[in-house]
Amino acid sequence: MKSYYDYIDEITGDELYKGLLGHGLFAEKLPPIFTSEGFYDYCVLNNPTFADKGRQYVYYESMRNINIPRPLGVPTPMAYQKLCKHLSDEWGQLKNHFAAKTMNQTHKVSRIHIRKMHDEDKLFEMNYDNWRNDGAPENKLIYGMKYTVHADISKCFPSIYTHSLPWALVGKSAAKQTKNQKTLWYNKIDHLTQNTKDLETHGLIIGPHTSNVLSEIILCAVDEKLVSNGWKYIRNIDDYTCFVENEEQAEKFLVELQAELREYDLSLNHKKTIICKLPNAMVEQWVRKIKAISLLTSYGKVDYRNCQTYLDYAIEIAEKEKGNASVLNYAIKTLSGMPLTENAKEYEKEIVFHLCVLYPYLVTILDEYVFSQCSATVNEINHLSQTLFENGINLKLYEQSSYALYFAVKYNFTLDFDVNEIIKTKDCILLAIAYVYCQKNKMSSDIKQLKDYARGFKSIPEDFERMWVFAYEILPESDLRDEWKTLKRAKVSFIRSI
Repeated sequence: MKSYYDYIDEITGDELYKGLLGHGLFAEKLPPIFTSEGFYDYCVLNNPTFADKGRQYVYYESMRNINIPRPLGVPTPMAYQKLCKHLSDEWGQLKNHFAAKTMNQTHKVSRIHIRKMHDEDKLFEMNYDNWRNDGAPENKLIYGMKYTVHADISKCFPSIYTHSLPWALVGKSAAKQTKNQKTLWYNKIDHLTQNTKDLETHGLIIGPHTSNVLSEIILCAVDEKLVSNGWKYIRNIDDYTCFVENEEQAEKFLVELQAELREYDLSLNHKKTIICKLPNAMVEQWVRKIKAISLLTSYGKVDYRNCQTYLDYAIEIAEKEKGNASVLNYAIKTLSGMPLTENAKEYEKEIVFHLCVLYPYLVTILDEYVFSQCSATVNEINHLSQTLFENGINLKLYEQSSYALYFAVKYNFTLDFDVNEIIKTKDCILLAIAYVYCQKNKMSSDIKQLKDYARGFKSIPEDFERMWVFAYEILPESDLRDEWKTLKRAKVSFIRSI
């Protein structure tokens, strides 16, 4: 099995730069209409020297599985490029850090991290699982243990203190003694990270892949301390599962974990701290329950009755789990890999279309796991998208409205809306996709309204940066300033052709 460092060592500095800059600016939760590949190509060709200053970023929200929005962001490309370039240039130093902090691990503690992907240039994917290479250490860690401890960090990315990056890299004492030496490589990481968030020292932007690299710098340092003390656990980004012999050890692990996190100004989320008795704690109960349902018939297909039973049970479990849409997400993805009868497809389509209105978390998986699997027609997708769009506008769930417009662009149908409704949202991502939609459908009057709105941001750099994905794309070169004008002249776009 590969070690943590094996994965890190496979990546060269140039590959890190390409993966982070060309494929890691926009989070996977966004409609796949955005891209930074053209910007990466421009940077490789021109090696630009962007201004070294703090910049604002685009804020947007994506619904979590428990129907609570998660704050995400898109940094300005200039600040992001400078951070990616420095991480790439100092990749040798960072690899040494990861090697030192993980060399004593008997298994790979961190399970979700940057790595080379098969036939892809991106380096990070949430919930990536390759048990053939990563192994399944839980099976060995559980031996002789009677309890598990589940804990996670309270608001991990938003709580990370940028000055703690040097603390993790060279030690708190050395970092504090050299904090005024701004040219030192570890201090530049601190500084350039601040630049992506308008010089704020607290919080990493959730979404860009650099945030995973930066968080791992700190959390691998925490791992080193805990592993050296003999604790047997795994970590999924900021989510810990530790295997212990008794409740006293469980409490001791939590005390030590809290103490190590405090060294970096982080803390535990005590509301999510749970001590469970084995063996029932190995797998979440809802996973065991839903896996127990037999789906395939004797002739090797999922028929109407089995599909109905499976989805009805998934809905029941989700409700018992306090509206946890992860159950439904799991069920839908499971069905997508199975052969369904035509009646089963029709049933799944009707139920999932209904569910995605009630559980906005599901809208992001519709295109990949439902439309094709269930042979949805363009008219059906159109009807659903109209509902999603209106629901999103009315409930301020702009992710739903954004996906509705994305589906309209991809499947070439129109939606009924007033562009002023979209302008009133002030949501950058929704406005950007609305521009693409209006452009495709040659809606010149609506484009003019959107453009007039965008011009309101051009005189104040901070306001422009908060809306850059929309404002940069819609405004002509003559309306842009400085580095934005240069990018536009070079015909760099952050919108993917569909």
